[in-house]
Amino acid sequence: MAQIHERHEFNSWAQALAAEALTPAQMALLQELVDEGKVANLKTAADFLDWQGEVLDSIEHLYGH
Repeated sequence: MAQIHERHEFNSWAQALAAEALTPAQMALLQELVDEGKVANLKTAADFLDWQGEVLDSIEHLYGH
């Protein structure tokens, strides 16, 4: 699963998913969350990763990282 300290070339998983801008590996990560039953679908997985980034790494989000 993604680690919060990992850097991505986008600011939002949900936006990147909607724009079809995710790599196959990133899509596999979202699918892994669905397969593990942590979320219901890929959109929710993307929202979850965005939320996780904001909550667990809020200082960096304040500075747009």
